[in-house]
Amino acid sequence: MGSKFLCSLFVVSPLFLAAANAQDTRQVAEPTIPAACVTLDAAIAAKHGVIANADEQKLDTSRIQDALDHCTTGGGGAVVLRAHGKKNVFLTGPLVLRSNVTLVVDKNTALVASRDPQLYAPVPGSCGIVSERGHGCKALITANDIENSGIMGEGSIDGRGGAKLLGQDVTWWDLAHEAKVKDQSQSVFALIVLRHVKNFTMYKITLRNSPNYHVSIGQSDGFTAWGVKIMTPKTARNTDGIDPSSSRNVTIAYCSIHTGDDDVAVTASLAGPASNISILHNHFYSGHGMSIGSGTVGSVDHMLVDDLTIDGADNGLRIKSDRSRGGLVHQVVYRNVCIRNVPNPLVFTPHYTTFSGDRLPIYKDITLENVHVLTPGAYTFYGLDADHKLEIKLDNVFADDQKDSLFYDQDAEIAIGDKRGNLEPKGDDVTVNQTSGSATGQPLDCDARFVAFPEDKTAPEMAGKIPPEDKTYYVAADGTGDYYSVQRALDMVPKTGGAVLSVAPGVYREVITVDKPNITIRSANPDASKTVIVNDRNAGENGGTLHSATANITGDNFFAENITFENDFNRTHEQKSQGSQALAVMVTGDRALFHNVRLLGNQDTVYLGTHCGPDGQSCTPTRQYFSDCYVAGNVDFIFGDSKAVFEHCEIHSTPHNGGYITAQSKHYPDQDSGFVIDHCKLTADPGVTGNVYLGRPWRPYATVIYLHTEMDDKIDPAGWREWHPGDTHSLDTAFYAEFDSSGPGAHHDERDPHTHFLTPDQAKQYEPQVFLRGADNWNPLAQPAQ
Repeated sequence: MGSKFLCSLFVVSPLFLAAANAQDTRQVAEPTIPAACVTLDAAIAAKHGVIANADEQKLDTSRIQDALDHCTTGGGGAVVLRAHGKKNVFLTGPLVLRSNVTLVVDKNTALVASRDPQLYAPVPGSCGIVSERGHGCKALITANDIENSGIMGEGSIDGRGGAKLLGQDVTWWDLAHEAKVKDQSQSVFALIVLRHVKNFTMYKITLRNSPNYHVSIGQSDGFTAWGVKIMTPKTARNTDGIDPSSSRNVTIAYCSIHTGDDDVAVTASLAGPASNISILHNHFYSGHGMSIGSGTVGSVDHMLVDDLTIDGADNGLRIKSDRSRGGLVHQVVYRNVCIRNVPNPLVFTPHYTTFSGDRLPIYKDITLENVHVLTPGAYTFYGLDADHKLEIKLDNVFADDQKDSLFYDQDAEIAIGDKRGNLEPKGDDVTVNQTSGSATGQPLDCDARFVAFPEDKTAPEMAGKIPPEDKTYYVAADGTGDYYSVQRALDMVPKTGGAVLSVAPGVYREVITVDKPNITIRSANPDASKTVIVNDRNAGENGGTLHSATANITGDNFFAENITFENDFNRTHEQKSQGSQALAVMVTGDRALFHNVRLLGNQDTVYLGTHCGPDGQSCTPTRQYFSDCYVAGNVDFIFGDSKAVFEHCEIHSTPHNGGYITAQSKHYPDQDSGFVIDHCKLTADPGVTGNVYLGRPWRPYATVIYLHTEMDDKIDPAGWREWHPGDTHSLDTAFYAEFDSSGPGAHHDERDPHTHFLTPDQAKQYEPQVFLRGADNWNPLAQPAQ
């Protein structure tokens, strides 16, 4: 075999590959290129990878397709595309392969996709767009119900994902990024789609710049990719390398893959299992690593990954699925694997999305043998639940720099093999069983295994724009983002520098902690009710009120937009006077901004706190600004001792026997704190019985000011109430004030005598840009878009 096409340290004989290593039941040897039945010469030149505008309409589709059809009737062989002098490009729209015919792209030759989206549209106007869901695009190369065919040669097939579409000012990859930002779907073509094929071979060919995935194989028997190179920018979305689905007898060997999504992803749909798969002697670079899933409902089994390096991918070895599309994954072996510069080296999760269903993802009989992770990262070993645990064996598995790594371990049974490494998950409900007589192992020597992506001088590349790196952390409950969990994304954010999390619509049932500065969490959907972060912790079972929050925000300069933070403890529990406190958010960070955010709870919905010393007498003020928000609760549901302004918000009282909107407090008389409610609207649910008070002082010296606020008829005429009438006397020291209140609840003449009614000049000091200014001259109204 030609060593220049090998992607590993070792040169092995084809017989050894087939007999000793493979799960593929075929005898797989290095392929050979069949004799030509038709040879075509290129008619287009592409200087520096650019096709002249005059040549963009000179399609070679018909003559290539005619040759493929003619070769079939002639008994089979190869249709060879070759360069002719300086002319080295074949420009084409969709092609259909035939049985017993191999498409060969010769060295120094490129088969190049047309930039005209209409050529790929199964329905006029369906391709080259972003929409909710559509008819999509035809693939560049399709094979259906054929056998003994393939794609070979030392040339290239280039999808030109970074080139602008004819008649548009966007590239295929621009559409993919737009769809990600909008949480929609891009209609762009895939490079090669194979369905119901038998004995299909790809050999030596270089695939470049696909707008979508490069090779998809479905419901097929017998597929080989040998010495294939895939080179596409890591910033190109959904550009999977090779994806076998519900197929058997698959070998992917000696390949180099650098792409923007899964390097290899094995899936199984209801059409049947994926089985007898060998992935041998490969190098993966950028991408999402070696994946199984997310669809595994048809089951994945008898799969071997051997002699693999992963360098610079987002994930290493990964099995991913969920209850909506899961199934049994078993008899999978990963052997002799080296991983470095990968944020998520090992990921085994049946919680890939938050979707529900009864298609349970079960992972058992999974073996890792001689695996070495050289750099820190996040490790996930999750079972579905206590009755469906992850069953995995670790034999000589080493992970360096564990002190700088994160571990997510739950519902797993870990067996230690004959050689014990240093990686042993120890999370909740994780059992580690050591094989009797296990010896201490040695890390796999990986230094010489990592090699640069091989040079490809015989495979021309077309010009195109590489998408810029988008540093946004995309979270999507359906698995289409970079993360399915908001907290998982937060964990991956660097400790300094900040980050923007774009959270797609969906329900995220989790507790989040934002303990890093300069974090933005926003949804692109302006309807905040569509994107919900919710949990049901409560004070009684979690160590107190301040341990019950769904969102814990301690980092400075936080910004949230178009999001709902909710604590739904009372959805399933009766609200009681003790133990039912259940925070939606707890904020102790300074300069926090909330815009178009819904904060939902009942008792103690929002806590806004400051930083105080152990003596409680040296508090550093923190400031928060809420604009165009909706806050719901019933008892003390805006409370704490920070400086906060609510402007243009609706503050809604939920069903209860009366209630209290605010419970502001101070630790000492001159503490710089207070709440301002400005240009807001106070509303109440019809189920509220009794009256609602504007506030009560949690401690002496409480400060609350209402400006220009419309109050409905549930507001008690007195407005304010003592914390415990007859027992406490905090109203005597409180500063409770109003200016320009309106509505049926604005009982100016009936207010408690402790109420201060401000003049226009006095009210100005409580405008947000004045009240929240501080020593750093912060102006929340002047904050730029983040």
